[in-house]
Amino acid sequence: QKGGVCRRHGAKKKLCSNEGCTNQAKSGGVCKRHGAKKKLCGSKGCTNQACQVGGLCRRHAAVKYCSSEGCTNKAQNRGVCKKHGGNKRCSSEGCTNQVYKGGVCVR
Repeated sequence: QKGGVCRRHGAKKKLCSNEGCTNQAKSGGVCKRHGAKKKLCGSKGCTNQACQVGGLCRRHAAVKYCSSEGCTNKAQNRGVCKKHGGNKRCSSEGCTNQVYKGGVCVR
């Protein structure tokens, strides 16, 4: 934001300083094509490009693992994986099927 207005209300985008380039400048006054450095994922050993928020790539950003001891599966619901009770169950009395939509199963 510059001059008190956002881009939507008239602020100009900074363009790449390389002659003849009309791409938006990312860092150092240049676009990605002309040398703007990409931020890499902060997860150990990962070389993917980081998302805008959090400094991690999509693969590592929101991954939470099952809190059950010794389990390495991804958590589904309530901090545990499906194997340890993380999937939602149908709210109809006596039904143990997995929820499809609106708190009930397909049946």
